[in-house]
Amino acid sequence: MGRGQLNSSGHAISVDVMVQCTLEHRVFAYDSFVKSGKLLVETQGLFRCRFNIGRHGNIPSCNTILRWVTSFRARGTIMKKKPPGPVATARTPENVEIVREAVVRSPTRSARRHAVELGMSESTVRRILHKDFGFHPYKMMIVQTNEGDYQ
Repeated sequence: MGRGQLNSSGHAISVDVMVQCTLEHRVFAYDSFVKSGKLLVETQGLFRCRFNIGRHGNIPSCNTILRWVTSFRARGTIMKKKPPGPVATARTPENVEIVREAVVRSPTRSARRHAVELGMSESTVRRILHKDFGFHPYKMMIVQTNEGDYQ
Protein backbone atom coordinates (compact mmCIF):
# COMPACT_ATOMS: atom_id res chain seq x y z
CA MET A 1 0.00 0.00 0.00
CA GLY A 2 1.29 3.43 -0.68
CA ARG A 3 0.53 7.08 -0.22
CA GLY A 4 1.59 9.90 -2.51
CA GLN A 5 4.03 12.51 -1.21
CA LEU A 6 6.01 15.35 -2.74
CA ASN A 7 9.75 15.20 -3.29
CA SER A 8 12.10 18.20 -3.08
CA SER A 9 11.18 19.38 -6.59
CA GLY A 10 7.43 19.29 -5.85
CA HIS A 11 6.64 16.20 -7.92
CA ALA A 12 4.43 13.46 -6.56
CA ILE A 13 6.16 10.22 -5.62
CA SER A 14 4.78 6.94 -4.36
CA VAL A 15 6.01 5.72 -1.01
CA ASP A 16 5.36 2.09 -0.09
CA VAL A 17 4.05 1.69 3.41
CA MET A 18 4.70 -1.65 5.11
CA VAL A 19 1.06 -2.69 5.53
CA GLN A 20 -0.05 -6.17 4.53
CA CYS A 21 -2.97 -6.43 2.14
CA THR A 22 -5.28 -9.36 2.57
CA LEU A 23 -6.47 -11.55 -0.26
CA GLU A 24 -9.81 -9.71 -0.13
CA HIS A 25 -8.05 -6.38 -0.74
CA ARG A 26 -6.09 -7.75 -3.69
CA VAL A 27 -9.08 -9.43 -5.33
CA PHE A 28 -11.23 -6.31 -4.95
CA ALA A 29 -8.50 -4.13 -6.46
CA TYR A 30 -8.11 -6.51 -9.40
CA ASP A 31 -11.88 -6.71 -10.03
CA SER A 32 -12.26 -2.94 -9.76
CA PHE A 33 -9.39 -2.40 -12.19
CA VAL A 34 -10.94 -4.73 -14.77
CA LYS A 35 -14.47 -3.30 -14.34
CA SER A 36 -13.33 0.33 -14.48
CA GLY A 37 -11.70 -0.16 -17.85
CA LYS A 38 -8.11 0.01 -16.58
CA LEU A 39 -8.47 3.36 -14.76
CA LEU A 40 -6.12 3.25 -11.78
CA VAL A 41 -7.41 6.40 -10.09
CA GLU A 42 -10.98 5.13 -10.22
CA THR A 43 -9.81 1.78 -8.84
CA GLN A 44 -8.16 3.57 -5.93
CA GLY A 45 -11.35 5.56 -5.27
CA LEU A 46 -13.48 2.41 -5.24
CA PHE A 47 -10.94 0.82 -2.90
CA ARG A 48 -11.30 3.76 -0.48
CA CYS A 49 -15.09 3.50 -0.53
CA ARG A 50 -15.21 -0.28 -0.13
CA PHE A 51 -12.82 -0.47 2.83
CA ASN A 52 -13.75 2.88 4.49
CA ILE A 53 -10.31 4.43 4.15
CA GLY A 54 -10.10 8.16 4.77
CA ARG A 55 -8.81 10.79 2.38
CA HIS A 56 -5.25 10.57 3.67
CA GLY A 57 -5.34 6.87 4.54
CA ASN A 58 -3.05 4.27 3.04
CA ILE A 59 -4.28 2.71 -0.19
CA PRO A 60 -2.46 0.59 -2.77
CA SER A 61 -0.35 2.66 -5.13
CA CYS A 62 -0.87 2.48 -8.90
CA ASN A 63 2.28 0.39 -9.22
CA THR A 64 1.04 -2.05 -6.59
CA ILE A 65 -2.30 -2.53 -8.35
CA LEU A 66 -0.55 -3.02 -11.69
CA ARG A 67 1.80 -5.56 -10.09
CA TRP A 68 -1.20 -7.51 -8.75
CA VAL A 69 -2.90 -7.45 -12.16
CA THR A 70 0.17 -8.61 -14.07
CA SER A 71 0.83 -11.27 -11.42
CA PHE A 72 -2.69 -12.63 -11.79
CA ARG A 73 -2.50 -12.65 -15.57
CA ALA A 74 0.94 -14.28 -15.65
CA ARG A 75 0.63 -16.85 -12.86
CA GLY A 76 -3.07 -17.09 -12.10
CA THR A 77 -2.65 -15.93 -8.53
CA ILE A 78 -2.60 -12.54 -6.85
CA MET A 79 -0.63 -13.66 -3.82
CA LYS A 80 3.15 -13.57 -3.58
CA LYS A 81 5.25 -16.28 -5.19
CA LYS A 82 6.23 -17.88 -1.91
CA PRO A 83 5.66 -17.19 1.77
CA PRO A 84 8.33 -15.10 3.48
CA GLY A 85 11.07 -16.84 5.38
CA PRO A 86 12.71 -20.20 5.02
CA VAL A 87 10.75 -23.43 5.19
CA ALA A 88 11.36 -25.14 8.51
CA THR A 89 12.33 -28.73 7.74
CA ALA A 90 14.87 -29.62 10.41
CA ARG A 91 12.70 -29.51 13.54
CA THR A 92 10.09 -32.00 12.42
CA PRO A 93 8.36 -34.11 15.05
CA GLU A 94 10.25 -37.15 13.75
CA ASN A 95 13.65 -35.46 14.18
CA VAL A 96 12.68 -34.19 17.64
CA GLU A 97 11.76 -37.73 18.68
CA ILE A 98 15.00 -39.15 17.24
CA VAL A 99 17.09 -36.61 19.19
CA ARG A 100 15.08 -37.26 22.37
CA GLU A 101 15.72 -41.02 22.14
CA ALA A 102 19.44 -40.44 21.48
CA VAL A 103 19.78 -38.14 24.50
CA VAL A 104 17.94 -40.59 26.76
CA ARG A 105 20.21 -43.42 25.55
CA SER A 106 23.42 -41.41 26.03
CA PRO A 107 22.79 -38.40 28.29
CA THR A 108 26.46 -37.54 28.77
CA ARG A 109 27.31 -37.46 25.06
CA SER A 110 27.87 -34.00 23.58
CA ALA A 111 25.49 -32.38 21.12
CA ARG A 112 28.21 -32.53 18.49
CA ARG A 113 28.62 -36.29 18.89
CA HIS A 114 24.84 -36.76 18.83
CA ALA A 115 24.77 -34.86 15.53
CA VAL A 116 27.43 -37.11 14.02
CA GLU A 117 25.66 -40.25 15.25
CA LEU A 118 22.26 -39.15 13.93
CA GLY A 119 23.52 -37.75 10.63
CA MET A 120 22.10 -34.28 11.34
CA SER A 121 23.82 -30.95 11.39
CA GLU A 122 25.16 -29.80 14.72
CA SER A 123 23.07 -26.64 14.63
CA THR A 124 19.89 -28.68 14.10
CA VAL A 125 20.61 -30.88 17.10
CA ARG A 126 21.47 -27.86 19.25
CA ARG A 127 18.32 -26.06 18.10
CA ILE A 128 16.16 -29.07 19.01
CA LEU A 129 17.87 -29.45 22.38
CA HIS A 130 17.41 -25.77 23.17
CA LYS A 131 13.97 -24.96 21.75
CA ASP A 132 12.15 -28.26 22.25
CA PHE A 133 13.73 -29.55 25.45
CA GLY A 134 14.79 -26.31 27.14
CA PHE A 135 18.45 -27.27 27.47
CA HIS A 136 21.06 -24.54 27.53
CA PRO A 137 24.63 -24.63 26.18
CA TYR A 138 27.14 -26.22 28.55
CA LYS A 139 24.29 -27.48 30.74
CA MET A 140 22.86 -30.08 28.37
CA MET A 141 22.68 -33.11 30.59
CA ILE A 142 19.93 -35.21 32.04
CA VAL A 143 20.22 -35.93 35.73
CA GLN A 144 18.24 -38.82 37.14
CA THR A 145 17.41 -38.45 40.81
CA ASN A 146 15.96 -40.78 43.37
CA GLU A 147 12.97 -39.77 45.48
CA GLY A 148 15.06 -39.53 48.66
CA ASP A 149 17.77 -37.23 47.29
CA TYR A 150 16.12 -33.91 48.19
CA GLN A 151 14.94 -34.42 51.78
